Amino acid sequence: MATIFKNAGNKKYFARFIDAEGKRISRCTHVTTKLKAEAIAAEMELMEQKKKKGNADMATAFAAIINAAARDAESGDLTLARAEELVTRLHRLANPDFRVVSLDQHLGSWVKAQEAHVEHSTMNIYRDMHRRIIENVGSKIAAAPVGNLTKENIEAAMRKIITTNVRKSKTRTITAATANMDLHALRRALTAALEAGLVKMNVAASIRPLPTTDSTERAPFTTEEVRKMLDHEKTSDEWKGAILIAAHTGLRMGDVMQITRENIEGTRLVIRPAKTKKERETLNIPLTPPVIAWIGKRKGSLFPKLSTLQKGTLSTTFTRIMKSAGVARDIIEAGNITKRRSFHSLRHTFASWLAEADIHADVRQKLTGHKSAGIHANYTHHDKALDRAVGTLPEF
Repeated sequence: MATIFKNAGNKKYFARFIDAEGKRISRCTHVTTKLKAEAIAAEMELMEQKKKKGNADMATAFAAIINAAARDAESGDLTLARAEELVTRLHRLANPDFRVVSLDQHLGSWVKAQEAHVEHSTMNIYRDMHRRIIENVGSKIAAAPVGNLTKENIEAAMRKIITTNVRKSKTRTITAATANMDLHALRRALTAALEAGLVKMNVAASIRPLPTTDSTERAPFTTEEVRKMLDHEKTSDEWKGAILIAAHTGLRMGDVMQITRENIEGTRLVIRPAKTKKERETLNIPLTPPVIAWIGKRKGSLFPKLSTLQKGTLSTTFTRIMKSAGVARDIIEAGNITKRRSFHSLRHTFASWLAEADIHADVRQKLTGHKSAGIHANYTHHDKALDRAVGTLPEF
C-alpha cells in the first residue's frame, strides 16, 4: 500500500510505492495537503498496477504469436504469407502505430513530397523512376512492404529497364544512363524510408550503376544548320524565336518556353528561381541584337502557343523541323561513333560557340548555369579550336 512522507525542509509530500517492475520508488506529489497527497499516492500506485498487468498481458500476447508460429512450422503450415502475417501482428503489438507501407505506396508518396522542392523536369524524372521500378520489379514485390525489397530485386529491375520496352504500341529503348538516373532517385526514396523506420537498410546504396556504353552522345549544330532551321518556310515564328533564343542563351527547352516580357530587363534576360529553389542561381544573360529584334514589342508570354504543349510534343515537333530543313538528327563521327541532336543540342551549340571564341570556361559556366566544371565540359565541343591549335605548330 502506498505511503506518504515529507523530506526535511520541503513542505510537499512524497509518495512511496512499488512500481510495475517490482521496485520500491518515491515520487513527489507536488501538494502540501495530507489528504490530497494520500489520494495522489493511491492513484500513482494504481497506475503502476495497471502497467504491470499490461506488461503481463503483452508478454502473454507475444508468447501466443510465437507459439502459433512454432505450431505452424511443426505442422508444415508456416508459409511465407503466414510468417509475414505473424510478424506484422508482432509489430502492431509492440507499436500500435505500426503500419505496413508497400513499395508502390512509398515511392508514390515520396515522389509527391518532392513537388515543393524540385523543378518540373526533375519531377518528371522521379515520376518515370516510380513507374519503371514498379513495372520491372513485378506486381508482387510492388505490393509487398517496402522493407521486403532486396538488392537482387533492384538489380533484376535495372536489367529489365534497359531492355526494349513496348508501351502504347510503341517500342522504346531505355538507355543505361536513364536507368542509372532511376537508381539515383530510388536511393533517395529508400533513404527517406530508412529515416521513417520503414526499412532496416537502404538496399540500393551498394548497387553499382550500369555501364553507359549504350548511351548516345549529344552533338552541337553547325552555324549553317541553325540558319537552315531558322530560315525554313515551315518553321513558325514562335519556333524561330525559340531556336534563336536557345542558340544565343543556352537555355533549356522548358526555360525557353516559359519566358515572358517580365524576364526582359533592358538588353538582358533575367530568370530568377522560385523561392523554393534555394540551390539554383539567378540567370542573367545579355541578349544579342537578333534576339532583341525578334522579341520586339511582344508582351506577356513570348511563346503563348508553344508554352501550352507537353515536352514530348515539343521535342517531336522540333525533330520534324530538323528533318524539313535537311538537318540530320544523327551524325557519325570518326571511329563510327553516332551522336544525336535535339533541341537540347542548341545548349551544346551555345557553349561550343563560346569556347571556339576563346571565352573563359568560368564565364561560359556562369552563362549556362552549370553547377560544376565537369558537367559544363560535356557541353563544350572544341573541334575548330583543336584545328586552330594544331595549325599553330611549326612547319618542317
